Amino acid sequence: MSTIASRLLLSLCAAALLAGCEPYRIEYHRRPAYYQRVSDRPLSERVVLEDGTVIVYNDADPFDESQDEDKKNFQIREELEDGSIVLRALLPEHVLANTLECIRNEEYELLWDQMLSERTKLAYADQGQGLEEFSAFFREHRREMARTLNRMLLGITVHEVVIENAGDGITVCRFWPQVARDFRFRKVSLVNEYGLKLLLIY
Repeated sequence: MSTIASRLLLSLCAAALLAGCEPYRIEYHRRPAYYQRVSDRPLSERVVLEDGTVIVYNDADPFDESQDEDKKNFQIREELEDGSIVLRALLPEHVLANTLECIRNEEYELLWDQMLSERTKLAYADQGQGLEEFSAFFREHRREMARTLNRMLLGITVHEVVIENAGDGITVCRFWPQVARDFRFRKVSLVNEYGLKLLLIY
């Protein structure tokens, strides 16, 4: 076979192979390390979305001291020397993670005191209710709420959750409709009260 014919054959083969390949996109995302800490199963390092997009994760702590000296001491959940716990939240993910951890540990008083918004506490007070009724509701729906919060934390990283501004300082995290149908609780509302606080799970 001549050199020209060989080159022509190789070109045709390459063209055929390229024609048979479907284009796809790869996205690289940094995933906060605390996502794994609040998950009850190992997180996948690679996810393929319905449109063929491949998400590749790099677990990283956004508050790592090597990245930002001012943030090195920030912890969303900190146990002090006296055994007391302090909860903090700057991002929606922090509220979701803190709430999920409190539900798993059945720390309803801690959740009420430190992560629940004053608006929600006032709404309970208007009905003549308080911590006791709040705790009873969370105990009753503990499994469904934990399931929702866990999936939301994972869903944020794979575009299954929408985070939107609802006005009046309120942020709403909600599942996309195709995901929401599998859950009893489908939305979480947050409000900015000198840091983000939990407003409602519904």
